[in-house]
Amino acid sequence: MGDLSGFHIVVTRPKAQAEPWAARLRDLGANTTVASLLEIVPVSEAAQIQAIKNCILDLDVYRKAIFVSQNAVEHGFEWIDTYWPQLPIGIDFFAVGEKTAKQLQERGAKVTDLAQTQTGAMTSETLLQSPALQNVVGQKIVIFRGIGGRPHIGEVLSARGAQVSYCELYERILPSDSLRTFAAILSQSVSNSRLGDKLVWVLHSGEALENLQKILRDLALDARAIMTTIYLLVPSQRILELAEAAGFIHVFAAQNATEASMLQGLIDLAASDNT
Repeated sequence: MGDLSGFHIVVTRPKAQAEPWAARLRDLGANTTVASLLEIVPVSEAAQIQAIKNCILDLDVYRKAIFVSQNAVEHGFEWIDTYWPQLPIGIDFFAVGEKTAKQLQERGAKVTDLAQTQTGAMTSETLLQSPALQNVVGQKIVIFRGIGGRPHIGEVLSARGAQVSYCELYERILPSDSLRTFAAILSQSVSNSRLGDKLVWVLHSGEALENLQKILRDLALDARAIMTTIYLLVPSQRILELAEAAGFIHVFAAQNATEASMLQGLIDLAASDNT
């Protein structure tokens, strides 16, 4: 499928997702390091927990329920299964991305406009093209997501006349050991980039980019040297522009954040490096 030899790829996904993907990259010849930039944890404050409970108890008043990620399904259905032995009727379920849709189906939810999740894309924009989300005037819609998630879906649906609520289930935090882990990797990358391999950081989200910038600010390293040395692969043109604005020089964008697209982005980068 592709040859990633000569690349040292830093996989920054949460650990549960990072390890299998790193193994796949090694099968293609890459050296890999797992250094998570995000950790997913359930909300813990009393007010946040009560807000979730209120949302779940009122689930049957919503016409549509949107799950933005696999994490949203996992954490959301821990609550739904507690209070609803059977899913309430009359709700259309939607998913951002094919894997999110599959998780919903495994939990007994019929996914509306399933074709929108099977286009190979994993974006809010793709979901918003769903026929069933066009005429939503007056409809109550709940969006299951993490704290501070991208507001685009809710903003567009509100503009279309829907009454949008959020059920915020988890938060994305910087792992506690991140400074120590990244100090070692970054120091090494500036000096010799591990056995002379090209160092590529794969960032699957805007939050990962933000956390990488935070680490660079917190560490006593030459951030400018790092930004001109490492290569970044990001999941969209929007995040590419954010990375370049932050000062990163070698930034490349995949088509979207799916594993297939991010892998193809790495293969394309390797191919261009060999030309």
